[in-house]
Amino acid sequence: MEHKELRLVVEAMIRTTKLSFEKSGTLLPFAIALNDQGKIQHLALPQHNRSVAEIGRFIETGLKLVAQQLTCKAVGFCSEIRILNGSKAIGHAEIVFLLEHLDGCAYRVVFPDFLEPKNRREQRTAPRFFVRTNSFSASTRW
Repeated sequence: MEHKELRLVVEAMIRTTKLSFEKSGTLLPFAIALNDQGKIQHLALPQHNRSVAEIGRFIETGLKLVAQQLTCKAVGFCSEIRILNGSKAIGHAEIVFLLEHLDGCAYRVVFPDFLEPKNRREQRTAPRFFVRTNSFSASTRW
């Protein structure tokens, strides 16, 4: 991975994943943002009778809003969690992180066995969080 900021985000996400599972025994979608001062912000949503898919959609929408603020340099989204072979151990889970930098560099990182987070596959992907959705510009006339 070519960005120092993205390496910081993925390391924070690995720590958060391990801590979350140790405390609760489960893992729900979550996100992390790195601001321009180098501080990590966590975005999560309590389950409160929501499906994992619904939580993921809320987190992704919130992360898009955070990423489009000028003070955010990099973001990460824990988008997929698959517990393997019916095990309840996080080590037997395939976990996917989506990482993106303000400059448009984006990766999909797959941890096939989370007990060995260094054994991961990184693949470049299209940006989805820093993409501007507002089509208006300063020159738009009303």
